[in-house]
Amino acid sequence: MKRVTPIKILCVFISGTMSVTEHINNIIASSAQTIHALRILRSHGMRTESIHTIYQAVVITKLTYASSAWWGFTTATDRQRL
Repeated sequence: MKRVTPIKILCVFISGTMSVTEHINNIIASSAQTIHALRILRSHGMRTESIHTIYQAVVITKLTYASSAWWGFTTATDRQRL
């Protein structure tokens, strides 16, 4: 069986079976890295208000970017992971 590699359109990964699981994996990994960086910034004394602002600007944006295009292709497992 021929393996079809996912395509990336405007930073959204879509597989040949119209699955967005790889995209969800990328969002989760990237968001985890950002949250780790925010924890480090907090431990170095950054104000809570600034942490919240950065979180909204970076993590929430990653989670919602083009979601109207890919959300319908998510599985229940994908949604739970998000």
